[in-house]
Amino acid sequence: MRERRKPFVVYRRGPGSFSIVPRGVAGWAQFAVWMALLAALVIWFVDHIQANTKGPTFFEVLGLFGAGLLASIVGGIWWMLAHAEVVDVAELTRDRQRQARKQQRKEL
Repeated sequence: MRERRKPFVVYRRGPGSFSIVPRGVAGWAQFAVWMALLAALVIWFVDHIQANTKGPTFFEVLGLFGAGLLASIVGGIWWMLAHAEVVDVAELTRDRQRQARKQQRKEL
């Protein structure tokens, strides 16, 4: 997949520190689908809990909800990282500073 056609941009600030931003219609559509799946899980959980607040399946449903929530978050981040252009913020900042220094030297 070419870098320009990727639906997400990842801004890496350091190890374990990053931001994922949707790019264009494709990125926002994929993000909306991910959020809709997450919303469906939350709606199912709330509906089941309201109907069975004291039932014996409460902890089973809570465990399923937790596992589904974790899988949704990890899977969504994994999907977005796999389909993203990665921008290293430290490297970008260094390049901009070098460019600014070159401009200042040319002006002198």
